[in-house]
Amino acid sequence: MSELINAVIFYVLALVILLTALGVVLGKNLVHSALLMTASFIGVGCLYIVLHADFLGAVQFMVYSGGVAIIIVMGIMLTHRSEKTPSSPAHDHRLPAFGIVGLFAILMLTVYSYSPLRTTEFVVDDTVNALADMMLTHYVLPFEIAAVLLLVAMIGAIILAKGEDEV
Repeated sequence: MSELINAVIFYVLALVILLTALGVVLGKNLVHSALLMTASFIGVGCLYIVLHADFLGAVQFMVYSGGVAIIIVMGIMLTHRSEKTPSSPAHDHRLPAFGIVGLFAILMLTVYSYSPLRTTEFVVDDTVNALADMMLTHYVLPFEIAAVLLLVAMIGAIILAKGEDEV
């Protein structure tokens, strides 16, 4: 019974994520699209929790749902728009877009059909310690390179924000 409940929860969350992501893309109002994007981020965090990736779920909630989405919503709301036109006007690119999405779906289904499915159950009880052990033993160099790149990006953003006359 537990597997059935987990499967139902997984598919309901997947449907919520897909519908909110579709709402982001097809929405005419930019604020509504940003709020739907936040709902999609929350759904992905819940999906991580259901899949026993507690640390990734917590990071998803804090970084994306709590940070990035709120900054986007505040940026949209603080931006002054003089005219009240829709943020995402209709255009004539829907047919090519559906064609590209269809080709991508066919490609993904082909890859899925030819890939071996692994059905073994692998659940780590303590995901934080396992992740920390991997990052600080096996993947130290990529972890440090990512840290240096983020530091350089932050310094570059500060320099660009200050402008040439304030440096």
